[in-house]
Amino acid sequence: MSYDSLALRLVAQELRETLLDGTIRHIEQTNSHTFSFKIGHGPRMHWLALSAHSLHARAHLIQKPPPGQKQSYLADFLTTHLRRGTITAIEQLGWDRILKITVQPISDEPIQPSPKAIIAEFMGKHSNIILVDATDDRILESLKRIDETMSRHREILPGETYTLPPQQEKLDPLTLDEATFTEFVDGEEKVSWRQLFRKIDGFSPTLAKEVIARAAGIGLWEAYQQIIEYFNTAHASPQLLMDGDEPIAASVMGLHQFPGASSQAFDTMSNALTAYYEAVTLKEDIASERRTLTQALTKQENLLQRKAEGLHSDLGRAEKADDYRIQGELLLANLHAITRGQAQIALQNYYSPTLEMLSIPLNPEQSPSENAQTYFKKYTKAKRGHSRIQQLISDIEADQETLRLYSSKLETADTLDALQRLRREFVTNGYLKTPQRGKRKQDVGDGPFRRYTSANGFQMYVGRNSQSNDLLLRQIAKPRDMWLHAKQIHGSHVIIRNPENRQDIPMPTLLQAAQLAAYYSKAHHASNVPVDYTWARYVVKRKGNVSGYVHYTREKTLFVEPAVPKAKE
Repeated sequence: MSYDSLALRLVAQELRETLLDGTIRHIEQTNSHTFSFKIGHGPRMHWLALSAHSLHARAHLIQKPPPGQKQSYLADFLTTHLRRGTITAIEQLGWDRILKITVQPISDEPIQPSPKAIIAEFMGKHSNIILVDATDDRILESLKRIDETMSRHREILPGETYTLPPQQEKLDPLTLDEATFTEFVDGEEKVSWRQLFRKIDGFSPTLAKEVIARAAGIGLWEAYQQIIEYFNTAHASPQLLMDGDEPIAASVMGLHQFPGASSQAFDTMSNALTAYYEAVTLKEDIASERRTLTQALTKQENLLQRKAEGLHSDLGRAEKADDYRIQGELLLANLHAITRGQAQIALQNYYSPTLEMLSIPLNPEQSPSENAQTYFKKYTKAKRGHSRIQQLISDIEADQETLRLYSSKLETADTLDALQRLRREFVTNGYLKTPQRGKRKQDVGDGPFRRYTSANGFQMYVGRNSQSNDLLLRQIAKPRDMWLHAKQIHGSHVIIRNPENRQDIPMPTLLQAAQLAAYYSKAHHASNVPVDYTWARYVVKRKGNVSGYVHYTREKTLFVEPAVPKAKE
């Protein structure tokens, strides 16, 4: 019911009491369908909102305009014709949801301009805001232009004469008597709200349903009379109805059709409408933000899944490294049986329990020894690739674990502030593009932690903050990963990824990781910083501990100069 004919009737009365004889000082278009009018009335300033939104078309007083677009063609056009003009009349046209505001512009020229009228039509997807010359109803401009291809009933175009939308033959709610009312509902076993909606002018579905809801025990005519009482603006009781945190309606009365709803009373219908549409907008913003973040996560999940599938295929090929080594060994052992020019040779495979014959392709242009060396080179390359691919797979798994964490956060985020905080993290991590231009780029890549590759090809992760440190330790680090931290100094956690579960980490990699731990600590200006390192399985963050504090054992200490590796991923 939030903006039906009855609500507009009450708003129109409020506007007459507040804005008549007021002066239009400023007009701005806050979004594609909403305009805000700044109107001075004596020493006071008021703001009027007119919206042609397809779902939330409305007019009412507001405290201040929402942030948005300050200039537009139509806003400038309206300003040219209406600025400094005096509001001389405000009326609802019949029982339609149409508001007409007549303005007498002023000019410095000797000949004063003709009066103008803003006509705001609140009709769902057909809502519009139209400026006409009040002397002859000639259309000057409109928010939406409607030509003959869009409507066979009327055109809304500059130069055309404004006419009301096609009228329906309905009964006037204020002159409807009991006999007429009884006549069109008599004989019906069960009167539906649709009958009332179709027959009575100015009735919305909500008003019609309210008559039905109140009729139990007192009868339809008595229920109808109760509703009509509120058409007298002196009897109106503006209120916002909520079902928990779900806005139901801004109403001029309590609605019996929502027995479980809570209500909040307001002094004016405009204030009730403002509260309602703020609640609706907040709900829509939350839904929109959640949808955007969900789509970003899904996109990242699909991207990582494709990368993982590709890497696992590469890993399968890299795992043939031992096949190349065996082929090279067999060729070396049988050099005497091979001659240059052969395309392949079948040799007994001494490395197989069944000692089957193995067919080995050869390059006819190479000598037997060169063919063997070719297979050893393939083995070395495949072995090196196998290690790199495992590192990349571990990266993908870390990213997937991070996405699972954010998916969980998204499920529990129930306020717009919480969702906007997540959005900022998504932008930082590269899941969403930032709308800001000239934003400073991340110092090292994207994501919740910094990433480096050591001289030995190991991935090194560095926490960006306490939350990132917790993520590294709780979600990302595996037991056989190496953990480093500046000794008894505030700083970032550093993890050396070890997907192959090697028994030791090469010293060059340990030194580079220790330098990172020193660099991203409070001691980064020192020349010699102690850094502890131990396997991640010996690092424990107990529940209830202050964020960032951990307990670890079996550590060793390196003394390093803080530095960042030149090669960054």
